[in-house]
Amino acid sequence: MTRIEESDAVKALRFKIRRRQFLQLVGGGLGAALVARCGPTPEPKPAPTTPPEAATPVPPTATPMPPTPTPVPPTPTPVPAAEPQILIYAGGQDIPTLDPRDRGDYSINCMMRAVYDSLWWQEGWPPRLSPNVCKSYEVSDDVREWIFHLDERAKFHDGTPLTAEAVEWTLKGILSFQRPRAANILPVMNEDSIEVVDNHTLRIVLTTPFADLPWLLGYGGQTFIANPEEVMKHEEGGDKGEKWLLENAAGSGPFRIKRWEPGTVYELEAVPDYWRGWPEKGRLDGVIWRIIRDSAERRMALLAGEIDITDTVAVDDLPLIDANPGTHTEVNPGFLTGYIKMHNQKEPFNDINFRKFMAHAFDYEGFVATQGGPELCPLITGCLPDGVPGHDPNVQPIYRQDLEKAKEYLDETPWAGGGLEIDFVYVTGLPFEEAMGTMLAEPLAQFGITVNLVPKVWPDMVAMSTHPETGADTIAVFDDLGPVATQWFRYQYYSPFWDKPEGGSFQSACFYKNPEFDALLEKAEGTADEEERLELVKDMQRTIMEDIPAIMLYTMPNMLGFSDRVKGYEYTGYIALDFWPLWIEET
Repeated sequence: MTRIEESDAVKALRFKIRRRQFLQLVGGGLGAALVARCGPTPEPKPAPTTPPEAATPVPPTATPMPPTPTPVPPTPTPVPAAEPQILIYAGGQDIPTLDPRDRGDYSINCMMRAVYDSLWWQEGWPPRLSPNVCKSYEVSDDVREWIFHLDERAKFHDGTPLTAEAVEWTLKGILSFQRPRAANILPVMNEDSIEVVDNHTLRIVLTTPFADLPWLLGYGGQTFIANPEEVMKHEEGGDKGEKWLLENAAGSGPFRIKRWEPGTVYELEAVPDYWRGWPEKGRLDGVIWRIIRDSAERRMALLAGEIDITDTVAVDDLPLIDANPGTHTEVNPGFLTGYIKMHNQKEPFNDINFRKFMAHAFDYEGFVATQGGPELCPLITGCLPDGVPGHDPNVQPIYRQDLEKAKEYLDETPWAGGGLEIDFVYVTGLPFEEAMGTMLAEPLAQFGITVNLVPKVWPDMVAMSTHPETGADTIAVFDDLGPVATQWFRYQYYSPFWDKPEGGSFQSACFYKNPEFDALLEKAEGTADEEERLELVKDMQRTIMEDIPAIMLYTMPNMLGFSDRVKGYEYTGYIALDFWPLWIEET
């Protein structure tokens, strides 16, 4: 077997980094990026305050300095760690489950990272995987057999060891539940693939070769490890603890649940003796996640000092936050991509000509103008965000507003005379999603088509997107499926993902069904030949752009607002963030 320390599987992440100042670019293309895999020498992290074993990687050796006669100054007195305090975070989205076997979105995964541990930590940008529970792994030359070595120090909140049996139980639970989290790994493994070698060694033999397995298990913290004994103690009627995990957790992470009031507030308290330790400069005593639906209200709460961090900051609020003493913004690139998904299984969207009419009618330039211009609202070319390996910048056709061409396509449908009403569903309180609806409604009105803007809370949007019988006509969805192209296609456009009794998820809300496309994806996922896979990825992009199941819009920068009291933040690609590295310093 070959021992893996680094991977070049994820290349050419071509983004511009934006930080702090509104409209100030801080970098050009990032060029080819190596994604560090779990190995013995990851990038340095803050040294933990309670290092029970050698846990902190050794930094690269500095270049030796020449001898100098200057006396060495005395060692300064260490600055004491900041007193732990409670951080108040404001988000507009609920946290409907803490079950690692079920599903994930930005708010669920943010809380999961706090109360559970995953196999890897995601760090930096471009994102890289660094060891967490998995401290190293080995892979066979045919990339089918993987051996994972787990950290012996890991323990759950009840003090029991986190072992390979717990990882096995979690992975098999994901596979057996057949919920959205299973979509990542079902194409490459089944329950028989997973074998415990010993307490801290796990073997996975894939059903088909797949070189990027760590990304399937690790991106966004995909695999959060639960304590099986704790979960099964709360089983009701054979549900394997699923009901209990709606408002409870059985993890090993740096925080545990203190208060859980769905739809209002979620509170965590720190685990002082967390097995990985804490940053030496300080830590949080806990986190309060407040639900504030409206982005303007979140901005006002930050400026008033009522909260410490807010997510999904509106473009118009960026300069206001940066101009306010004591607050600032962080604006960074990412994979988060916005679409208007059309329901391909119902009229009029089951007509390809109507979908092409929609794609040519949308006011792309008008929308970009509402979001601060092309630097803050870069339109995507094709159906994949730039930076995903295999993205084809020359894919055709590309859709931009052309009302004459839109009319040509509309005339090919039974609805040439208009007279239609369609719903556009979006997250309540998100002005950029409302703007998407406006830039659709205004041009469609010229063709006698009325677009009703329907705001809903996110859990309701997720629920309605599970099955085509309840799906919206059109719906605003932002997807972040990471640096593996086939994942974008599987979640969004692969019909077996949604066409099953348990249904799909918000990513598949267009309910696209094309057997030829499904076959292309299955072939791409089943080949170990990287060149062949990338060619198939290009073929899939052409197919999707020709069939246009959704209106492809833009890659949204990650925009957060901070109190200057918050320290330790490093952008890692998450819409929200990790709470573990943070602490509060009073200025």
